[in-house]
Amino acid sequence: MILFSFFDTILFVSPFLIILGILVYSAKLSKPNLKNYFQAEGKMSWFVAGTAMVATTFAADTPLAVTEIVRNNGISGNWIWWYMAIGGFVTVFFFSKLWKRSGATTDLELIQIRYSGKEALYLRGFKSVFIGLFLNLVILGWVNLAMLKILQVFFPEYSSGLLLALLLFIGIIYTSIAGLRGISYIDVFQFFLAWGGCLIYAWQVLDLPSIGGLSGLKDKLPTSTFYFFPSFTSDSGLPFDHFLIMLTVLWWSSWYPGAEPGGGGYIAQRILSTSDEKSAFKSSLWFVFAHYFLRPWPWILVAIASLILFPFLSPEESGKGFLLILNEISFPGMKGLLLSAFLAAYLSTLATHLNWGASYLVVDLWKPILQKSKDDSYYLKVSYFIQVLTGILSLLLALFGMDTIKGAWVFLLEASSGIGFVLIARWYYWRISAFTEILALFVSPFFYIIYSVILKIPFPYSILCTSVSSVIVLLASTRILPGTSPTVLLEFYNKTKPPILFWKGLTNKLSTEIQLKEYPNHLVYSLLGVFSGILLIFSGLYSIQSLFWNRENLAASLIIFLFSLPLMGISIRKAIKD
Repeated sequence: MILFSFFDTILFVSPFLIILGILVYSAKLSKPNLKNYFQAEGKMSWFVAGTAMVATTFAADTPLAVTEIVRNNGISGNWIWWYMAIGGFVTVFFFSKLWKRSGATTDLELIQIRYSGKEALYLRGFKSVFIGLFLNLVILGWVNLAMLKILQVFFPEYSSGLLLALLLFIGIIYTSIAGLRGISYIDVFQFFLAWGGCLIYAWQVLDLPSIGGLSGLKDKLPTSTFYFFPSFTSDSGLPFDHFLIMLTVLWWSSWYPGAEPGGGGYIAQRILSTSDEKSAFKSSLWFVFAHYFLRPWPWILVAIASLILFPFLSPEESGKGFLLILNEISFPGMKGLLLSAFLAAYLSTLATHLNWGASYLVVDLWKPILQKSKDDSYYLKVSYFIQVLTGILSLLLALFGMDTIKGAWVFLLEASSGIGFVLIARWYYWRISAFTEILALFVSPFFYIIYSVILKIPFPYSILCTSVSSVIVLLASTRILPGTSPTVLLEFYNKTKPPILFWKGLTNKLSTEIQLKEYPNHLVYSLLGVFSGILLIFSGLYSIQSLFWNRENLAASLIIFLFSLPLMGISIRKAIKD
């Protein structure tokens, strides 16, 4: 049991009084309509929208998942999520403005903007249930699982299930009151609370006599623990072939919350909530920078320290190593601050996923298909019911359906391999139709079952096989399956203004007097932005690792970091100017 002092209690309670004040303030500004509840009326600033994206991905499960990864594979194991920065920069430079131009309320509404016919409506409805309910439940299930582990460490004498149910109830109440605007305002505060708490925690952990600072970590553990890049020779750490597959295949092929190929999910929801195209661009850029560069090292340092203090934790309990060190720390208020940070991270993610999932089921299923022509007050009541149901089901899933957090990550990556290709190609290739996207939803899980379940091909080779097979089938299907109405395609092209390169074939389907207008996209600058962004993030992370333990490589990594800065600046200026 972790004992609280009076100062711990003060630091634990105070942040929630601030959150309550933000909630009251945002409730006064709120308007009782769907556009405000799910999109903040499209008037959110880039900083609030971008920070809300970061806060949502900073869930209570994230430090525990990183601890599991580091304990099993060392620092290099983090490439299982660092590689997603590639897709993040692709979203920033190639998709963020397209999303804002679409004018959609949810990313699923894009389906009926991009495609035609009843198949588009059915696809939109199917995905609202598949993603908004089933996949959202998986996500919330592992977030709840992490919170259960945290509650077990802090309050072992109480029922962690009942405590989690109470937190869920609180989360549902404040989500219902706040809407997306209030949730995002609270997210900004919660992100800096959670990040600041983890920074202080990492500092205190390193200061423990049993750890002995950064040098103590390296002296007490195998060298392979500290590898930043995968090793060619060591059996421990992330294998190099896995590393290559992640960098070349995973970022575009697999659907994953917060790293959807081409944007999507709550990332698209926050992009669509911004005030204009420039804000959409800047919000997604700030998200990628904060998510991949600012946050990781405090978690990694604590995870490494847990290997020294708790070397024999089972795989199922390894994530708890991040929390168990708290008993070793005497810094006044640290326990209360860290608990409030974890609860803030949990509630932030819970609120976003409840709101996001309800937006799919209400805006994309209930309103256009099940119950048309009702007023917004009716649909808001439906959304409240959906959030309660989602919360209850996710609690049951966490209690009875998941063993490890990392296992849920790998499952989502494998089962969705190939779906990402369609989510990217629909913006850039006119032949992609609703039938192509419908097929992707079945083809990817089918090949996952073949390669991973039946043939037992290990991760990530299962993803490579599933992705390649899916892309081949999907591309071939565009020549066989019915296409989208040329009129709808032309309207979508003129509205979102994608690059003309793979849209030229549409001219053969249009009247002779209609020609496609070529809109400025500056693909070279966009490619430069992605390239320089990747260099900036990865060289920055490596520079920090070199500063800690590998000073002889620091100069080289800093040169790459400084080289990428002006290139990124050129790309950003061009994107904002246009």
